[in-house]
Amino acid sequence: MRLLTLLACLVVHAASAQTYSFQLQARTNLLVNDNGFNLPPGASFNSISAHLNDARQVTFRVQVIPGTSAEGVWFGANGAGQLVCFGENNLDAVLSDPRINGLGLIVYKQSFGTINGVFRCDPTIPSATRLTTGPLGATDWGSPDHNDAGEIGYRAGFAGPQAWVSRSTTGQFATHVADLNADVASPYDFLFSPAFSPDRRLAGVLRRAAANGNPQSTELRIVAADGNSILIARDRIADPLSPIASFDSTAPAINASGHMAFIASLFGGGRAVFRGNGGDLVEIARTGSAGVTTLDAFGPAIDGQNRVVFRGRDANGRALFVGDGASVRRIIGIGNRVTTDLGLAQLGQNDNSEIFSGRPNVNTAGDIAFVAALHPDGNNQIEWGSGVFVARIDADFLYANGFE
Repeated sequence: MRLLTLLACLVVHAASAQTYSFQLQARTNLLVNDNGFNLPPGASFNSISAHLNDARQVTFRVQVIPGTSAEGVWFGANGAGQLVCFGENNLDAVLSDPRINGLGLIVYKQSFGTINGVFRCDPTIPSATRLTTGPLGATDWGSPDHNDAGEIGYRAGFAGPQAWVSRSTTGQFATHVADLNADVASPYDFLFSPAFSPDRRLAGVLRRAAANGNPQSTELRIVAADGNSILIARDRIADPLSPIASFDSTAPAINASGHMAFIASLFGGGRAVFRGNGGDLVEIARTGSAGVTTLDAFGPAIDGQNRVVFRGRDANGRALFVGDGASVRRIIGIGNRVTTDLGLAQLGQNDNSEIFSGRPNVNTAGDIAFVAALHPDGNNQIEWGSGVFVARIDADFLYANGFE
């Protein structure tokens, strides 16, 4: 697949231009005489998030595979790939969005089938192995992720009670934090979906129960396997100086250096993207500033240089943005042109419907995996389905601070 290098068409609050090369990995479409790209004829995906590693290997979930009732896991790189692992051949069985580590191994959960739990897919075999249904008593394994050491972290559900847990390579479980239904000594009455860091920490929003005259409040923490934690931010209820009215319920993002990215609603109105590591809280972008008009309710991503990628809108419409705390840039959005297997296409729909699917994902270098709707160049009345892309950041752009 040939790469098409495009200059980001809108530069906001910044002096120098950032460039990416956009490469199609797979495309789905159910129109007559269009079997998609790098998928079995008639296969389709919808409302998914793609994930990539530092080798630009990509994985995503495919919900419809003709001839079977199973969902599948796609794996590929550099514009080529295929389905490599499958869920249970059962219309009720559902897979979570898969996550790929630096070794090219993939984890996901299966639920609502007869054999549920956390699975690992090895694309080189290919095969899927159920790794665990633990800890003991767990009935759900929310958004599992893993690191290069093979450790896995997720939110375990126990038919009501919840805990953030991780599993070692030898199969030992650690409870990072639990809600008060699982641990009566816990100060928290609800745990939102966490992100899993490369060093076996879980990070996300915790809701602190009302107690001792204090009202219910929420906070963002990074919690280690031994229970020690780092406070990133609190809402205005817990901290009268906080700019945050409420956190988004989607999981934040965390990188190897322990910097987190998250989206929150602001006290006084509006929404903002933040980055924090327990020290200063850095505002990346906010609605009504630097050209950003709307922030979508999908979590952001953060790369190894602490640049944050997020979905939103500007004056031109829906787009992906990147910010480092000093500037915000539009990466790609509605109307931008990309090369596909069918020829030159534009991102967009035939109406004002959403064009992106799920949350973006970035690797350490800043390459981005995203899913977007397509139509032929200059004609949005014909659908070309949805494509999974990798936006490869140009190597010569990686300056000292990521932008200038």
